[in-house]
Amino acid sequence: MTGQAAYRALISAVSKAVKCQVTTTDVHGYTTGQHVTLSDLGNVMPYKRGMSQINGNEYLIEVDSTTTFLLKDPITQDYIDSTNYETYVSDGRTNLEPSIFKWST
Repeated sequence: MTGQAAYRALISAVSKAVKCQVTTTDVHGYTTGQHVTLSDLGNVMPYKRGMSQINGNEYLIEVDSTTTFLLKDPITQDYIDSTNYETYVSDGRTNLEPSIFKWST
């Protein structure tokens, strides 16, 4: 670890789509290929926030704008299909995961 704090962005929306898209309240600063963990979602919070299926999981991301990114499986790199997930209600955080390995092909 470099001692650098993980960058965090607040979530303002999560789509129910074949390609699950996360929208942040402000510019997130992420780049395609980074890994993030989503937190503070689900139904065990003081009030229902939805999308418990993605809470606490690490994802590979594909950035599609300064405030949105798509979630991908970090192993298969398949897009996360959230069409049958709980509806997003509010809040949540994105947390940048430290890069441990650098893969080359």
